[in-house]
Amino acid sequence: MWAQLTRPDFTNPDTMMVVFSFGGQVNAVAEDATANAQRDSIFKICLQTFWQDEAEDDFYLGWERETFEAMFAGTGGVPVPNEQVDGCYINYPDVDMADPARNRSGVPWSTLYYKGNYARLQRTKQEWDPTNFFTHSLGVELPEGHR
Repeated sequence: MWAQLTRPDFTNPDTMMVVFSFGGQVNAVAEDATANAQRDSIFKICLQTFWQDEAEDDFYLGWERETFEAMFAGTGGVPVPNEQVDGCYINYPDVDMADPARNRSGVPWSTLYYKGNYARLQRTKQEWDPTNFFTHSLGVELPEGHR
């Protein structure tokens, strides 16, 4: 993070790595009790940078991706749940997690976000939204055979 923030070609003061407390009673809930499976964490991290000019999109998105992927270089550029990292938090959706060019871990985006809860969420989706009316790029997908 320090190397990325101190690069000579990076001078954007509207950049931050926000570290949120996420432990305590949050971790008292069982991992499979809700859709949010991240129950073994003490912090959430949100990397942010803001810019005004569309012409700079490639530079800043590239910087964000390079920074994020370097933070998780040992797990294919994404936060694969393990003894140090608890995956992704769905309130910070990132379509790069579903892109094999960015997620080189071999772990599907649904596991990064929902861990072992995804099949149960798919069954709930089938029951309450069988036509897939509510969807987005990282939305819970209908189970195989029901799409």
